Amino acid sequence: MRFRSSLSVSASLAVLLSGASLLPAVAQEADSADADTRRLGAITVTAQRVEENLQDVPVAVTALDSAMLEDKQIGDLLDLQSVVPNINMATNTGTANAARIFLRGVGEDESRGAVDQAVGVYVDGVYVGRSVGSLFDVVDLSSIEVLRGPQGTLYGRNTIGGAVKLTSVKPQFNNSGDVRTTVGNNGRFDVRGTANLQVGENSAFRLTGLLRERDGFHDVIPNGPLADQRRDGVGRTHIMAMRGSFYTEFSPEWSLLVAADQTLDRSDPIPDSAAPGFDADGDLFTIEPLPGVTCTPTSTAIGCFVGYDQRSKSSGISATVKGDLAGLDFTSISAYRELDDNLVTRIGSPYSQQTSQSQTSQEFTLGKSGDTLDWLLGAFYFNEDLNLESIFVFPHSVTAETTSYAVFGQGTYALTDALSLTGGVRVTSESKDFYGINRTLGFNRTDSADFDNVSYTIGADYRFNDSVLGYAKYSTGFKSGGWSPDAFSATAIFLRVDEETLDSFEAGLKTDLFDNKVRLNTAAFFNKYEGLQIGATVPGLGFTRFNVDETEIMGLEVEGVWQVTDSFQLNGNLGLLSAEYTDMTGDQARGLTNNGAGCPAGTVASDNAQIIACALGLQLKNAPEYKATIGALYTMPFYNGELIFSGDVAFEDDSWSLVANHPAHALSEIPTLMNARVKYESAQGWSVALWGKNLGDEKYYRATTAGSFSAYASEPLTYGIDLGWKF
Repeated sequence: MRFRSSLSVSASLAVLLSGASLLPAVAQEADSADADTRRLGAITVTAQRVEENLQDVPVAVTALDSAMLEDKQIGDLLDLQSVVPNINMATNTGTANAARIFLRGVGEDESRGAVDQAVGVYVDGVYVGRSVGSLFDVVDLSSIEVLRGPQGTLYGRNTIGGAVKLTSVKPQFNNSGDVRTTVGNNGRFDVRGTANLQVGENSAFRLTGLLRERDGFHDVIPNGPLADQRRDGVGRTHIMAMRGSFYTEFSPEWSLLVAADQTLDRSDPIPDSAAPGFDADGDLFTIEPLPGVTCTPTSTAIGCFVGYDQRSKSSGISATVKGDLAGLDFTSISAYRELDDNLVTRIGSPYSQQTSQSQTSQEFTLGKSGDTLDWLLGAFYFNEDLNLESIFVFPHSVTAETTSYAVFGQGTYALTDALSLTGGVRVTSESKDFYGINRTLGFNRTDSADFDNVSYTIGADYRFNDSVLGYAKYSTGFKSGGWSPDAFSATAIFLRVDEETLDSFEAGLKTDLFDNKVRLNTAAFFNKYEGLQIGATVPGLGFTRFNVDETEIMGLEVEGVWQVTDSFQLNGNLGLLSAEYTDMTGDQARGLTNNGAGCPAGTVASDNAQIIACALGLQLKNAPEYKATIGALYTMPFYNGELIFSGDVAFEDDSWSLVANHPAHALSEIPTLMNARVKYESAQGWSVALWGKNLGDEKYYRATTAGSFSAYASEPLTYGIDLGWKF
């Protein structure tokens, strides 16, 4: 494979990154409350449900606090693309706010039906069940952590591929405020305000509001009888969000945090452009009919369809209680969330869906940290109701309910001052009820399924000295089954999908070198999936879901930072992947290859041996063999304040966006991408920043469809100015 042949070159890059590589987190000096977070120092994370120094945590985790979120221009989850190794992110095909997150070569891009996410998103400890509405804007966050690998023995909702944790700023015991605004090209205008009010000696309230607007990058230019329906600025952004929280300490041992949020999103879905080579003018951002095509009054072909629209409302409330219960650390997280989404777009052909979802969750944990033993036990309940009305060729209706119970626990025992052993287990019992109907053809299915699983982790870590920690672990993971949200034929009526399981091996090093001026963290992993869940177009069945018997993925991840001087920092990250299908049936191979569409000439799709040989050579979608980012950060005193310069350059291998590795335009060729920002921060609390993203104005895309030569463009050059005032 290309991965193996390029390993020596990549290893050389890894050596370079040991002096100039990114650990995307900001220092929090342990011995000073007002330490400069833009210097290399101790980083506090909660990856193991307690506050720990990142360099003491035997887990592959990327952490960013508020300063790094600002310096790296993390405006929403999509911007994690360049700062987390082996992550591949995009807006889901044809949507405005559904996240497509692939981590270590595996993810989920089906936003419909009762389909669980491979990479979980957590907001203040609350699992978000749907990918629709999960492209959260960064609003008053204290940190983001991305955990790679299966998460189950420490977290309420099991996620097989990893977790993205968003943590909001907790109300503070002071009276303060923060106002920020952004003005940029393409009509970009943001305004955000935060007010923090202390109420009494031990209580505080915090309220944050956000308005974000931007014109769309696309112009849809029909011809013929539809020429007068030209629509400019498609793909606009219009988001209003608000979050309020109340925090009180009943006593030195007990506290309550109540938070409520709501987001109204009127942003357009990203429209589909004709892929390069098929586009009449070669511009992804002008959408006209394919050469030789003239729109008719009823045409919905690419360049003729103009009805892109999405309206989404998501909201939630949660209550977190923490305290000392008989000398043990007790936490309760109770939450309710709901989502209403109405989407009209084009995905190869016109597509619409109306999603109504609600979820209730409850988590209890009890734990204790001691001199030799740290442990945590938990119980979790999750219930989700989903209603989906969609029109994709035919109108479909789906209702589904998921109920999940789990108990989990993990403990770490220190055998010596240097050597510790860790073990954890999770028991999950999940039930799903499903009903779906094709309202034109009458195909329908009423079904239910139960999924029971025991997953676990075992590991060891060894502290070689104060600067080097090594670890190794073996974990298992589980993703419950479900149903395809489509019924296109009598042989494919909302087909059932079996559960997916994972065996994961990981070893890593956490190091602080050269008098703590260089930090280099590495992780190597091998993942073996059984029953990997796939969504693809299958001949005779239409678009559906199925399992693949066996898939193997291995890789290497490097993160680090070099504090060259007190003012100058070089940073970067590297991710390497080798992903392949290793065992499958003939039917699975025909599904993966779209009945041999991308196979060598002469391949007989009905011959199991030939079609399996072709499918075994496919690359997994959204799994580039390498990704790397190199960046820099420089600070200097300036006129009673500080200047902060930051920038990065990202590199990425080509990758396929469709499982069949076909047609040719499904190969996403990602160019070198550059971002930069300079900020002046005054001692009086006001600030001004100039920024630019995709400075080379590169035209590229990460999502496609097989039909209609469609591609969904990523953002071109954007730039602007930020103004802020803290008081």
